[in-house]
Amino acid sequence: MSLFVFGHKSPDTDSICSAVSLAYLKKQLGVDAKAYALEEPRKEAKFVLDYFKVDTPEVLQVGAIKGQDVVLVDHNEIAQTADEIAEANLVEVIDHHKIGCLSTDLPISVRIMPVGCTCTIIYNLYKENNVEIPYEIAGLLLSAILSDTLIFKSPTTTEKDKEAALALAEIAKVDYEKYGMEMFKAGTSLDGFSIEEIVNMDFKEFDMSGKKVGIGQVMTLDIDAVLSKKEEFLAYINATEFDMLVLAVTDIINEGSYLIYKCEDKVISEAFSVNATQGVFAEGVVSRKKQLVPKLTDAVKNI
Repeated sequence: MSLFVFGHKSPDTDSICSAVSLAYLKKQLGVDAKAYALEEPRKEAKFVLDYFKVDTPEVLQVGAIKGQDVVLVDHNEIAQTADEIAEANLVEVIDHHKIGCLSTDLPISVRIMPVGCTCTIIYNLYKENNVEIPYEIAGLLLSAILSDTLIFKSPTTTEKDKEAALALAEIAKVDYEKYGMEMFKAGTSLDGFSIEEIVNMDFKEFDMSGKKVGIGQVMTLDIDAVLSKKEEFLAYINATEFDMLVLAVTDIINEGSYLIYKCEDKVISEAFSVNATQGVFAEGVVSRKKQLVPKLTDAVKNI
């Protein structure tokens, strides 16, 4: 039986690269594994795959995982995974996020670590199993780490992320800072995307004190292009079925996020210690996992 390896919906660079890299590792260990994507990868992930000449993972078809062994990478929330996950045999989870609400009938292998990127964990799995990391896999692992840690500027960055990235940059033969900026420039252009596509580009759903909460994040070098359409974004966001929705427009250079939201102003004020208005700048807030989610979770509890 083949092992299906895939990341979350609306797959980002870590989701795609961790699936491909883990599937390759499993094959070297004698397991028939294949990487999949739940949807078409985002622009940045496509740039990475093209740069290192790696085929884009096949998009998982409806019904494909029924009765199959599956491994989840870069997520463990039921709202973020395949719709038919209950019909599959979940055997392993490798992730760097908080523990979600997935449950299993039998014990499984779980590797969740408080690091900046799932690919940092997978890099260490290669080392633990004494499996050589080839050029293209090193490039994918490195790209995901640079993406998730914002080239080490994100508060999620750990020494393990830095150690892995520096070692991988040597194998991939790139200057990680120059390559990282090239990757961001390729991946953050919003030309040609609709309001709906931008909001959902990097979007995750959460349950916060019984409220259905959506958090979208878009990282771009052209902040003005988004803020000039603030009212259009707000109209779309307010029309969604979410009890609360926050779009974080993250400024990579100035290290913070502009917030457009569907919720009471006091939630945003409480969460980020700002005078809440649409488009307010939350200084230093660049991580959904370590800042947006926990701060909003606490604010919703306290109000």
